[in-house]
Amino acid sequence: MVRQSPPAFPAPEARAHWWPAPVLLASGGAVFAVVLFGDVAFSGRPSSDLAWIFAITEGLLFVWLMRFSPVAPVARVKLLAVVASVAALFALTVSVEGYHGDGRPIVAWRFSWPRGSSAGGQRLAAVSRLTPAAEAVDLVTTTERDAPQFRGINRSGTYPEIDIARDWSHRPPRELWRQPIGQGWSSCAVRGDFFVTQEQRDDDELVACYELTTGRERWVHRDRTRFHEVTGGDGPRATPTIDAGRVYSLGATGLLNCLDGSDGSLIWVRDILRDAGTKNSLFGMAGSPLVANGLVVVAPGGQGHSLVAYHAAAGDFAWGGGDAPAAYSSPVRALLGGTEQILNFNAEGLFAHDCQNGAILWNFDWVTPPEMNNVCQPVPLANADSGGTGRVFISSGYGKGCAVLEVSHGEDGFRVRPEWTNSRLKAKFSSVVVRDGFVYGLDDKLLTCLDLRTGERRWKGGRYGYGQLLLAGDLLLVLAEEGELALVEAAPTDFRELARFAVLDHRTWCHPVVSGSLLLVRSDREIACFELPARE
Repeated sequence: MVRQSPPAFPAPEARAHWWPAPVLLASGGAVFAVVLFGDVAFSGRPSSDLAWIFAITEGLLFVWLMRFSPVAPVARVKLLAVVASVAALFALTVSVEGYHGDGRPIVAWRFSWPRGSSAGGQRLAAVSRLTPAAEAVDLVTTTERDAPQFRGINRSGTYPEIDIARDWSHRPPRELWRQPIGQGWSSCAVRGDFFVTQEQRDDDELVACYELTTGRERWVHRDRTRFHEVTGGDGPRATPTIDAGRVYSLGATGLLNCLDGSDGSLIWVRDILRDAGTKNSLFGMAGSPLVANGLVVVAPGGQGHSLVAYHAAAGDFAWGGGDAPAAYSSPVRALLGGTEQILNFNAEGLFAHDCQNGAILWNFDWVTPPEMNNVCQPVPLANADSGGTGRVFISSGYGKGCAVLEVSHGEDGFRVRPEWTNSRLKAKFSSVVVRDGFVYGLDDKLLTCLDLRTGERRWKGGRYGYGQLLLAGDLLLVLAEEGELALVEAAPTDFRELARFAVLDHRTWCHPVVSGSLLLVRSDREIACFELPARE
């Protein structure tokens, strides 16, 4: 008897057995798309979820095809080849341009207009060829509009004198200028009519000075170095500090520069990681330099160098203190327990250092696994305290939460205890603002208001992704991750968004800056300046 081979395609009576193939492919593709383009994550790490979805779908399809399908071996191979070809075609036609704040990859067509650093360098060449102005850059003269360091005068993200119109329907913010900028997550420091920022152009890490009202480039300082990291992208992370006509900048690879603010020429430079004998953090050096009492304070991390200070005049080493690894917050001054101190939110928690010698005065353990990502600025809740007691607010993402700490100083030294802790505000890599006893911040993607006395949530609303925010008078300016600017009431009664306005069109993690009526916003591709409408 001649044995017949099975048909290449199923007989009519066997067609019912084909239903698992399209169901597997359709359901796997749908779940993949929801995670990639939506707001769903199963493990908290969307990239890992996508890999597992693809692997499980392909694995189940292979098992069904090899064990339960009614087709011949040749047809099985053909079907597997078709599925593999579709996957390869997808990989060849799209590219990953970075990651959203929740870890979802940003995909784009490979054959679209290039967005990388080379394209950015070509577009920036047009900016650099502008004819320089005749007058010198003045970063010495101070004005009431200045925001000379990270998050403003006192690093609080608060601009109390700004009076913004509450209705943008007829008078939205007016764009003054817009232009490309090199990669990086540096915010801007403003002095008078100029601002400075940091950026990556090809293989050079730059500190650049621009005119505030025109965007004209005035000078650049270049370091031949490049920090590369997949999820956050290339380029510097910290914001420069302007003090007494000088610019102090910390690059992502640890180069601390002191520059002449008139022309960008180098006065001195230190490699803080080499000085500390430690390795770089996973996401690079991100803490902005703090200039205080003739010192430049930065946080490289490592034994004896958790927080260090250099003399601002000549760059010689002044002191170092603490052994904890660095995180991604910036040092901030505080008056607590009647003593001036510097707060450093490092990988092991909140540490207070003596301003004179760097010695640790007190600490509070606050570890945020898996990557020790303490980013949010600690907020001293009183500049002057009574009875030897002060308070500090801290917050972290990755499910950690927030706390208000009470710091007291007695004969036996400093003591710190939590007044309350909860998970109602998890600031992943944004910072918060405080007004009239209430704190406002992004609980992951949602804007949230908490009562600082009790930790009670007053409201939660408004989906802004992993953006940033500042407080202007009695209003919040929230810069959403996708580039929209929202105007929200800073009131504990309820959430009320007054206006929303598109200002950028790509991933936006940089802190916005206000100087008078002008607003500077920046993404990883461009920077723009808007005039905010004044309240009548």
